[in-house]
Amino acid sequence: MENSSVNKEIETVDTRGLFCPLPLTLVSRKLKEIPVGARLKVLADDRAFKKDIEIWSFETGNKLIEFKEENNYYVAIIERGKGFKGESIIDKVKFISLGVKLHFIKHLLDLVPFNKPKYLLTFVSVAEGIRADKFLKEKNINNYIMLPVPKEIYPHCGLVFGFKSKEDALRIYDLLKENKFAVEDIHLIDKEKKYPKIT
Repeated sequence: MENSSVNKEIETVDTRGLFCPLPLTLVSRKLKEIPVGARLKVLADDRAFKKDIEIWSFETGNKLIEFKEENNYYVAIIERGKGFKGESIIDKVKFISLGVKLHFIKHLLDLVPFNKPKYLLTFVSVAEGIRADKFLKEKNINNYIMLPVPKEIYPHCGLVFGFKSKEDALRIYDLLKENKFAVEDIHLIDKEKKYPKIT
């Protein structure tokens, strides 16, 4: 029997003319729209893209199938993976520990409903969220809480920053973008759990 996914045309994301972190943000958003095992073609001309996409693919559990240069731009083929699981035992332990910590915080917030965040800031990877958290802590900014990403936004493991006010969420989003962090979107926490984007 013929595999229909082989014959299906691969979707393309054209990031030419954009610079870090925008190419990764666009790739991350598009990959979340396709099923595990499906592939995405990415066009880029940012010189940092090769290193960025290799690291990002590892950090997110996606697979960089092919990378080549043609006509003064890069072409990458990425296969959607099942999310980062860690390579070494230490990676796995750190990843599981972070997940346990974030879910524990979420359950505590469920018990104290008046203190819940109303907006969620997403990142292209768990590692990028951790890096952003360290950056904000160094600047004594702590008006957010790290939480696990809701499965309605992304079905695999991940983290988000929760904010009580829209203004704080937008301010931190802009600050992180200005400092070249690969933030994705701000989502509103709604009763229907559709998490609409406000950015």
